[in-house]
Amino acid sequence: MFRIRTFLRSNMAGVKVTELDDLIVQALAGSDHPEIARIEVVPTRDRPDDHTRIVVRFASGAAAYVMVKQVVSPNGRVSPDYEIPREAL
Repeated sequence: MFRIRTFLRSNMAGVKVTELDDLIVQALAGSDHPEIARIEVVPTRDRPDDHTRIVVRFASGAAAYVMVKQVVSPNGRVSPDYEIPREAL
């Protein structure tokens, strides 16, 4: 988790959360990994700010969850944990 967090902080400035969702889904779907059974995008029109963004279901029955803990705005303001501001979507 540390490596991912460090990478995102240094390389993803200015990216909206929904754009990051799309990049992750594209990367997972494009991997054509035989163990990935299903990729689910969690946020809905009624709840676009859900901090759980993506669920990856595996053939073994296991699942991986992609969540957002904090969002940092371009001016350095940090959102409360697990609360995604509308402007970040």
